[in-house]
Amino acid sequence: MKLQDISADLFDQLISISSQLTNYEYAQPLDLLFGASVGKHVRHVLECYAIALTGYKTGYINYDSRVRQLALETDPQVAIDTMRQMSTLLEQCNSDRSLQFEASYSPDTETDVSISTTFFRELLYNIEHAVHHSAIIRIGLETAFPQVTIPANFGIAYATVHHQRKASLTTA
Repeated sequence: MKLQDISADLFDQLISISSQLTNYEYAQPLDLLFGASVGKHVRHVLECYAIALTGYKTGYINYDSRVRQLALETDPQVAIDTMRQMSTLLEQCNSDRSLQFEASYSPDTETDVSISTTFFRELLYNIEHAVHHSAIIRIGLETAFPQVTIPANFGIAYATVHHQRKASLTTA
């Protein structure tokens, strides 16, 4: 399976849960998530994907420079439309590319890390990052919005799903 397809699957899962929430529920701060909302986590995931997609064109990645788009965290339909657009754009990214990654891991400097990476490596990072945030979203959904139908493997790492399937075959 291509990384673009895996990303599209993750977007489909996020679309599934986002479409079941009202604007209020989607944007509601949850104490369990330290005041974050489902929408804030979705926004964060989408903004990181947007940086990777831009990097495909520019050859440069810096997740610190993302622009926070508040509509992505307050309006589930805006997020859904964005995910659909991103799936289409990702399908057009057929080949890997070299990228320059920059970041700051120090409070004293703007950029203190600069390394070479590739688009596919960054896409892989975004997949793992989306799964991580989906796990956090799942905790919020199960606690605050039990009426939401959550996809079976939502927020579960692909390696864990694979391991669980393999283990169930050996015990059957």
